[in-house]
Amino acid sequence: MKIKPGVTLVGLQLPMRKVLLEANRIWSELGQELVITSGLDGTHSPGSMHYYGYALDMRTRDFADNGREACSRLRSALSPAYFVQLESNHIHVSYQFEYTERR
Repeated sequence: MKIKPGVTLVGLQLPMRKVLLEANRIWSELGQELVITSGLDGTHSPGSMHYYGYALDMRTRDFADNGREACSRLRSALSPAYFVQLESNHIHVSYQFEYTERR
């Protein structure tokens, strides 16, 4: 696993550690190295879970399918408490409090 220079993971919350473990396993199975492109750093939409340590972005440009298979596998590996979204150049994963509060 690589962390892009400038990415901050200090303050990453416990539920996101599962994301790192599963993503690293999936990327390895697909013959790629996981690259974290955003954690608590960067500029995101207001209220983004990135600012609270409950979101990560992962690079997809190294996949021939732009990460569709990786996204699908990651979504299957994580519980519904995680929102997994394929963006134009990365996969965004965030922890969804509203899901866990309804249970």
